[in-house]
Amino acid sequence: MILERFFAWLVVVFWGISFLATKVVVQVLDPFFAGFLRFIFAFFFLFLISGGRPKLFNKNIVMAGFWGVFSYFAFENSALMFTEPTNAAIIVSSAPVFFLLFSHLVQKKKTTSKMYLGVILSFLGVALVVLNGRFVLKLNPLGDLLAFGAALSWVFYTHHIESLGSLSFRENAGIMFWGVVFFLPFSAGKFQQIREMNSIVVISLLYLGLVCSGLAYFLWNKAIERLGSRTTTNMIYYIPVVTAVAEHLLKLKLPSALLVGGVVLVVIGLLIFEREVHYETEDSTRGMRKDRTEETRPSAD
Repeated sequence: MILERFFAWLVVVFWGISFLATKVVVQVLDPFFAGFLRFIFAFFFLFLISGGRPKLFNKNIVMAGFWGVFSYFAFENSALMFTEPTNAAIIVSSAPVFFLLFSHLVQKKKTTSKMYLGVILSFLGVALVVLNGRFVLKLNPLGDLLAFGAALSWVFYTHHIESLGSLSFRENAGIMFWGVVFFLPFSAGKFQQIREMNSIVVISLLYLGLVCSGLAYFLWNKAIERLGSRTTTNMIYYIPVVTAVAEHLLKLKLPSALLVGGVVLVVIGLLIFEREVHYETEDSTRGMRKDRTEETRPSAD
C-alpha cells in the first residue's frame, strides 16, 4: 500500500507539472494534434515495454481509451478555446465530486455524509488555490459546459479501469492505442506543423508522452486497482496544488496566504474522507468476521 501511494503521489507531481509543458506545446501545435502526438509516444513506449503484445479488443479497454484519453483531452482543450483557464481548472477539478456521486448512485457503494463533506472541502481548497486572489470568474456557458464534459469523462474512464481489474502494460498500451485512433480524424491535415517544432517543444512532448501518459497512466491505473477508485480519484485535488507551487517556484515567488489556505483545506478534506473510508473498511471487516464465526459455530441441535 505504501508503494502504491508513493507512485500515486509521483503521478500527481507529473500531472501537476504537465500543465506547464502543455502550455509550451499548444503555443506551436494545434491542441488536438498535440494530443495525437502525445499519445503516439505513450503507445509506443508501452508497446515496447509490453513486448509488442498490446491487448486491444476488450470493451473496457476501448471505452477507457475513448473516455480517458480522447474525450477528456478533447473536452478540456476545447473548453480552453471558449472559457478562462481558471474556470476550466476549477470545473475539471470537480471530477472527484462527480465520481463520489457516481459510485454512490450508480455503483451503489456505501457513502456517508462525512465523505461528501471531505470531497467538498477539498474542492473548495482547490478553488482557492486556482483563483489565488483572482475572484473574477467570466462565465461562458459553452466553455464551462465543455469543462464539465472533461470532468465527467474522467469519471467514466475510472469506472472502466475499475471494471478491468488488474492492468498490465498490455492493457495500458491498448488504452493508448484507442486514444490515438480516436484522435486521428481530428489530426488530419495538421502533420505539417511538425516542421514548426523546436527543441523545447519536442522535449515537452516527450515528457507529456513518455512520462505523463505512458508511465503515469500505468501507475495511476495500478493505484486504482490497489488503493481503490475513490481514494485514487480524490488525489486529483492535489494536481492544481502542484501546478501552482511549481509556477511559484519557477517565478521565485512566495506562496500567497490564499494558496496556503487552499492547500490546508485540500489536506483537511482528504483526511476526513480517508478517515471515514478507514472506519467503513474496519466495520465491513468486522461484519465479515462475525458472519464467518456464525457460519462455523456448531448448531445447538
